[in-house]
Amino acid sequence: MVTISVRKKDFLKLVGKHVSDKELEETLPLIKCAVEGITEEEMALEITGDRPDLLSSEGVARALKGFLGMEKGAPKLRLKKSGMKIMVERSVEPVRPFVVSAVVKGIEITGGYIKGLMQLQEKLHLTHGRKRRKVAIGIHNLDVLTGDFVYKAVLPEEIEFVPLGKHTKMNLKEILEKHEKGREYAFTLEGKQLYPIILDGKGEVVSFPPIINNSLTVVTEETRNFFLDLTGENFDAVNVALNILCHDFQDRGASIESVEVIYPNNRIIETPVVKETAMRVGFEEANKMLGIHLKALEMVELLKKQRIDAVAEGGWVNTKIPCYRGDFLHPVDLIEEIAIGYGFNNFEPLAPRIFTKGSASTLTVLVNKARDLAIGAGFLETHTYVITNENTLRKAKTSEKPVIISNPVSLDLNCLRPRITPILLEALSKNTHNDYPQRVFEAGEVVVLKEGTETETQTQFNLAAVSAHAEANFSEIVSALDAIMKGLRRKYELKKTKKERFIEGRCAEIIEGGRVGGEVGEVHPLVLKEFGLTMPCASFEFKLKEVE
Repeated sequence: MVTISVRKKDFLKLVGKHVSDKELEETLPLIKCAVEGITEEEMALEITGDRPDLLSSEGVARALKGFLGMEKGAPKLRLKKSGMKIMVERSVEPVRPFVVSAVVKGIEITGGYIKGLMQLQEKLHLTHGRKRRKVAIGIHNLDVLTGDFVYKAVLPEEIEFVPLGKHTKMNLKEILEKHEKGREYAFTLEGKQLYPIILDGKGEVVSFPPIINNSLTVVTEETRNFFLDLTGENFDAVNVALNILCHDFQDRGASIESVEVIYPNNRIIETPVVKETAMRVGFEEANKMLGIHLKALEMVELLKKQRIDAVAEGGWVNTKIPCYRGDFLHPVDLIEEIAIGYGFNNFEPLAPRIFTKGSASTLTVLVNKARDLAIGAGFLETHTYVITNENTLRKAKTSEKPVIISNPVSLDLNCLRPRITPILLEALSKNTHNDYPQRVFEAGEVVVLKEGTETETQTQFNLAAVSAHAEANFSEIVSALDAIMKGLRRKYELKKTKKERFIEGRCAEIIEGGRVGGEVGEVHPLVLKEFGLTMPCASFEFKLKEVE
């Protein structure tokens, strides 16, 4: 959940009608905007993490107008061509490969607007942008810039400029070491030999993404024309964020103009890419899941209230999801929107017809026991996704073949993990700026290939742990493993082995009942280098139980 501050008078002007405080308190929570407080001047709203489009006054007003029946269907972005271009050089591919852009002109600004814009920028960075690693947003005064632009990677000491908030020139290395934002977000460029930079037509630095803008392009309450640049590791993520910004600017009367981004091999993309996502859901399936009886046309109207275009065809409701919504992964998300449009307060609770007494399953008892023991051994618990990507497994030199997803929504999530340890190493790589020692574990699901089963796969629960610090070694990790095994009352023995992911002579297989159940050892320096880890690491992972 993310809390935002909204100027009430400005918000009601965006809505276009007076809405009482009581009505706001009753209605906004129904569209995923919990009201934390309302005063004469401001509202504090708590937004769910899956709705980055609601992190601004404009976004909440847009959703509320739909819910109140003032507007229906997906808002359309009216684009003109700016004639501006961004040339993307191949040097940024291994650093931060994607950039999108737009030009905003003639915005109608009211007092305090820039504060709200900066709030949206930072909240998007925090949530959708994963602390700027996935998406970083640059907002600039267009009037001081000259197109066309160049996006490239340079050596840390090759270019210098006056960063925002400072009065003297600094090179990129100095910014990371001395500037407040540089120190805060230096982790996003850790391990990179080159740093990304955007230059305008005169060779002036526009921004050093994802760290800081040039003070030359600072925006104020007097700024009426903006240049937007968004960079990141995933094109869809940066494009969704750009569409959110463009819709917000348009809602304030601005004209939005596209920018031509020319990638290597002369691949040209006009951004923002305004493409509505097609998705459909069976109305019988929706009724069954929600436990209500709606006609297809009623569902269409409810979806339109949610700012989604919809038509009924046969037994289906076909929809087009607006380009600023990046949270739709499955038709069940459409069913959720139908439920929101219907109103959760309109569902009638039903008492259970059969009394049952619940208890934890044997698997849950086992996993919870393992978790408690790992915490007692000094490890901090993590909760990560079963879905991962092949690159993370490759970096960890995982020998097990993963289950590949045939139609992944994102290349960042294209397979199921056969082991947990690579994910823990990835988590540690995101925390190299924190103090050591760092000891993490996870008791969770993995999916392995298994012939002869219905799905050719087997789901099982593993326990994995990694210790990272200057003195991490085989003896330490085996001691932790032994304590956990004794707590679980499991007999085991260690058998010397040789695996590419471990240092030779400092690893072993965990044998239970004559079968290999896991492994323990000191992580090989080449694996540590792949993850950008500088501290020695030792790890273990073993199977707790197969899911029947």
